[in-house]
Amino acid sequence: MNEIFEDAVVAIEEGLYSVLNRPDIVLLNIIAFVLLVLIIKKFLWSKVTTFLEARQAALTEALDNAEKERAHARELQDQSVKDYEAMKEETRQLKEKLTLEAYKQQDEMITNAKKEAKRRLDQAEKDIEFEIMQANEDIKQSIKEVAFLAAEKIVKREIDESVHQDIIEEILRESTK
Repeated sequence: MNEIFEDAVVAIEEGLYSVLNRPDIVLLNIIAFVLLVLIIKKFLWSKVTTFLEARQAALTEALDNAEKERAHARELQDQSVKDYEAMKEETRQLKEKLTLEAYKQQDEMITNAKKEAKRRLDQAEKDIEFEIMQANEDIKQSIKEVAFLAAEKIVKREIDESVHQDIIEEILRESTK
């Protein structure tokens, strides 16, 4: 293996020394290189640079588009967050409003129930007063009838005062039964 390396070293040294020993080959190589550069510049360089510029423009545009899309995505995300917060606040306000309305309806129902109970109590009192008046009227009518019957019996019998007292007591007993 050392022999291979030694052979390679010797070949490289000979190539380097040949450049110094033969300047015409060096000159020919320089002329060939310049011609090659001129041919490439005339026929290929504009195409290569156009391709590279187009590629650079496409990459720049793609990067710009990606940045625009990223910014748009951020805007959409921010807008979504704002919309969510707005909906959350709106829901909270609606909940408060509905709670207040429920309490208001509850108070109205309690007030209406109290009014209805008072109206019924007043009506019951009026009905009781009416029934009491009716009972008093019935009692008065009964007393009148009893008095009329008593007077009729007294007139039918002309009796003394003690009998008259007995009849009144009897009538009163009958009327209280």
